[in-house]
Amino acid sequence: MARSVVGMEALGRRLCENPVESSAEKAMKITRVEPILYDAGLKRVWLFVKVHTDAGVVGIGEGTTTEPFMAEAVMRRIGETLIGEDPARIQDLWQRTYTRWFNVRGGPLVLAALSGIEHALWDIKGKVANLPVYEFLGGKLRDRVPVYANHMFFGGLNDPRAYAERAAEAVERGYSAVKIDPFGDARGDIDRASLAKACAMVAAVRDAIGPDRDVAIDTHAKFGVGGAVKVAHAVEQFDPYFVEEPVAPENLDALRRVRELVNVRIATGERIYTKFGFQALLASQACEIVQVDVAHCGGVLEARFIAAMAESHYVQVAPHSWYGPISLAASLHVDATIPNLLIQETPVPHVMPPKQSELLSTPLQADRGVLSVPTGPGLGVAFDEAVLARNTIRP
Repeated sequence: MARSVVGMEALGRRLCENPVESSAEKAMKITRVEPILYDAGLKRVWLFVKVHTDAGVVGIGEGTTTEPFMAEAVMRRIGETLIGEDPARIQDLWQRTYTRWFNVRGGPLVLAALSGIEHALWDIKGKVANLPVYEFLGGKLRDRVPVYANHMFFGGLNDPRAYAERAAEAVERGYSAVKIDPFGDARGDIDRASLAKACAMVAAVRDAIGPDRDVAIDTHAKFGVGGAVKVAHAVEQFDPYFVEEPVAPENLDALRRVRELVNVRIATGERIYTKFGFQALLASQACEIVQVDVAHCGGVLEARFIAAMAESHYVQVAPHSWYGPISLAASLHVDATIPNLLIQETPVPHVMPPKQSELLSTPLQADRGVLSVPTGPGLGVAFDEAVLARNTIRP
């Protein structure tokens, strides 16, 4: 007991001599938000961001969308409002940013820019704590995440034999699932000849990969309700993993009608934003699978919220990822923590240019159809700064 009293007295003297700084005095500050437009080859531009702090800790994120130059302007504007803020207050900054501009809150450009910055804030938090991001989301359920090669792997192909050869190559590379869009320029509806050709390509892929692997079918929302139902009935014989975006996401009643009329699983969500958009989707019971995109929905924590909402509706999650490796890394941290994960999309061009394959100091590489969740601090990935600088698009 005496030893304890002496110890407490010593601690008291130290505190008096070296009073603890307030959290406000100790807080790190954001000094710069640096959007980076990156020439990724294959006519693609990725939008990255570095968030700099006065402690020298730099976080990285990604807000790539199909119009990265417009998203970059929005990201730069958001960044100006964050100078001097504490990067650890991620949810506070998210909420204030989301509600700051009353008439332009939400939407693809604001959410892409905000998502990228949010990734970078998590990267900072993890680096400061020397913990991977998934530890802040409840910890891992899995160390490795199942992935599929998306339709980019089949880019430029237009006949069944070529599709079969490419699908067989995907299997040789270790993928157990692929996704294709065999519908060409169809819009609204599809004629008999075009549907027959599409089915021939799906059949060729199914034959090439065999019955124990999966083929998902993406329509890129080309169809109305009638066309979508026609397509879903036609491809049902090939046991598709899912049919993605049979109709555009703006009309959930139409999507629900398709789901009621077909016998395949419906997936959607890459163009739905925040928990609020997914609340409406899930309440409509219009799909079996949600495809949240961590680079568009609002970021890591928003994706985790959405996955939890989906879990309560007994809906699985197959995250969308069509862009660069930073958003994929961020998605893997979410994937590691959610019980209702189905599979993760990976953007895999048939021939990956060095601008893409050499961008990370340690690339994310699928092995036998899975990706390992990064275990380093923060997002657990880092740029090769020389490659980044060499391919950055200057104003």
